[in-house]
Amino acid sequence: MAALALASLVSCDRSPRFKAAGADSTALVPPDSNATYIQMARVRWDDPEQGAEAADLTARVLLQDLRNHPTAPIYDRARVLLDSLTFGVETGGGSTFILTNLFARSNPSAGSYPYLFWREAGATHSQALEAGGMHLVGALAEPPGQSGTPGTRIAGLFSRVSSAGQQPFVFVWQHPPGGASWRLVQSLGADSLGAIGSARLTPPDANGVVLVSRATMPARGFDECVTCAHVNRARSFRWGEPGLVLAQEEIERTPYYTFVQLIQALVANDRNEAARWVADPSLLDSAIGYGWGASKGSWRLAPGTPPTEKDLVLFRGPQEAYRVHFSPRGEDWIVTGFEPTTRSVE
Repeated sequence: MAALALASLVSCDRSPRFKAAGADSTALVPPDSNATYIQMARVRWDDPEQGAEAADLTARVLLQDLRNHPTAPIYDRARVLLDSLTFGVETGGGSTFILTNLFARSNPSAGSYPYLFWREAGATHSQALEAGGMHLVGALAEPPGQSGTPGTRIAGLFSRVSSAGQQPFVFVWQHPPGGASWRLVQSLGADSLGAIGSARLTPPDANGVVLVSRATMPARGFDECVTCAHVNRARSFRWGEPGLVLAQEEIERTPYYTFVQLIQALVANDRNEAARWVADPSLLDSAIGYGWGASKGSWRLAPGTPPTEKDLVLFRGPQEAYRVHFSPRGEDWIVTGFEPTTRSVE
């Protein structure tokens, strides 16, 4: 009945769907019945309306197989079984747990269902998790004693793809000492990781960083497609008492970033700020003479031009084009010159 109730909540896309966590440590499938349940799961995976029930059946089969092989590494054993079943699945994990994200291989956009499997005191357990409807990118456990927080914590990295690009999400679950199930204690989304961008989980580095995100930042007055150059913000996170906490943040300094800052300063009529981004203040008079401080049309980088090039061709509106030259200065880039050019690059 629980599985049927979940099935009624399934939508036809991978937008996030949240539900209360529930442990499933006692629902066993007799070993000689596994083949029957596998076939039942296959039938249900072919029906978009029965995705939740198909995922529940698949999770039960996997739980029983892991219990039948109590000494096998949990991640490796789970992968062997899932690969043999040819079901749609994304996985992440380590030596003591595996996070699986189950979906219909024939219709990946119909929904996805994350389950956690873990071993504790020689017993294997499973639990359906929140964050259904997205892609699973990876998972990582907090090293024991890393932050002094009692219990065990794991982080799962998910993503959702929209017309604007990819958006990452990170969820942290905690298993209190002696607890029967995991509970969601933290979620990181657009405010922390960026509305559009990417992220990755890594083993702790020398500074304890385990999560790195790279987000695109919209530039006012610039026309930027999904695959175009952007101003990017990088953030890194480490384990802390609340969960994953910000360790460092920086804007990626490129010639394109410098040009965006220069144009926005000119539009704001802030000559002091604009002077930060040019080698010679006289360049500002030339830029103002070309009307760079006026809103005459959106700017955009010439197609196929990397934002890191020392010479950039930038278009404005339907006709204007300029070749802009840059040189490094400290951690930044500055404009050393520019001149009108043709739009033959387009």
